[in-house]
Amino acid sequence: MKKNLKKLQKIVVKNFFIRPEKIDFSTSFQKDLHFTESEFIALLAYTENAFRIEIADSEIPKLKKVRDVVKYIEREKG
Repeated sequence: MKKNLKKLQKIVVKNFFIRPEKIDFSTSFQKDLHFTESEFIALLAYTENAFRIEIADSEIPKLKKVRDVVKYIEREKG
């Protein structure tokens, strides 16, 4: 799980210029990182490409924190 967190951190740092220490399991994309809806959708697209997964549209509203995305990646990667 930590490996996927680190990879997700790199995606956020590279594409949104946020310091890695601001990103942990409890970080909220909206409240802590102040992502707009379009930034969050872009993050999900970067995540899908990096992890070679597809995030179902029905799952997107459930992905509020970094922990949620990492757990989703874990489930999809098996």
